[in-house]
Amino acid sequence: MERIHVIGCGKFGQRALEFFASEMPDSNLVLIDSEAVHLDVAQTLLEKSGVKFSTSNRDAVAYIVDLLAEAESCRDDWIIPTVPFHLACAVLAEVSGRQLLQWQCKPLLPNLFTGERDELYSSLADFICSPSCPQPRRYCFYTKVKRQVSLLQHLAGLEYWVAGRSVPSIILPSTQIGPGLGGFPLRRLVRIVDFVQNRCSGTLLFSTACRCHGVTNILAGCE
Repeated sequence: MERIHVIGCGKFGQRALEFFASEMPDSNLVLIDSEAVHLDVAQTLLEKSGVKFSTSNRDAVAYIVDLLAEAESCRDDWIIPTVPFHLACAVLAEVSGRQLLQWQCKPLLPNLFTGERDELYSSLADFICSPSCPQPRRYCFYTKVKRQVSLLQHLAGLEYWVAGRSVPSIILPSTQIGPGLGGFPLRRLVRIVDFVQNRCSGTLLFSTACRCHGVTNILAGCE
């Protein structure tokens, strides 16, 4: 049975655990957090539910890097990133030895704001979405307005130039597991790491995104 790795057990991680406890009680969870106090709270929450789980008091990036080394045996495991930074990009930077670059100008994406690690957050919504949104494919759950283009399509067609060169935009799609809760199977990250390492030596944009919301960084090339 595949495991579900909840990376970060703070406010949003605990919300994810409440979902699994109530809606997916047969889940096999692994809780990862470098703060022991967060794990203590999460453990108390799950012990009352009967959900199967284990804990690891480790750095999030180092944990996923080690998981990638075991990818053959856990490709179908799921990653639920609930840490306050672009986890998949931090992992990609670590395994590829590439540096994160600062934005010289902002790309043409909707409703942008900047995070603390030079990541750009974008969203089709200019309001705070309901945590109960089921992310319908063809329209906005809140406004009921028909959606013409998803954020994934915006990112796929993104044109951005660094040092006079157009750079590729690579996307890790996030799948909605429950209202307000997304993640991805490890095999998706494995494929992206392999592609970047073997077929994309230059500077690139890397995003993790669902249909409506995303986070994007620039990674330097390895020439």
